[in-house]
Amino acid sequence: MKEVSFKVEAGSKVGIVGRTGAGKSTIAQTLSRLLELESGSIEIDGVDIASIRLQELRSKVTVIP
Repeated sequence: MKEVSFKVEAGSKVGIVGRTGAGKSTIAQTLSRLLELESGSIEIDGVDIASIRLQELRSKVTVIP
């Protein structure tokens, strides 16, 4: 996967669109830590999601397919 970097303002809702095979599902899986990152990090409100208990993370982040 190529490097991806973006920031979203607090309280915003984000939609990810793209062609088949573009990585939409991979992004959703990494947000819920179904897939672990090979490198880099994902931060929400300045907190690396790898440092949050899995149950707490999944209760706070919503992914709608």
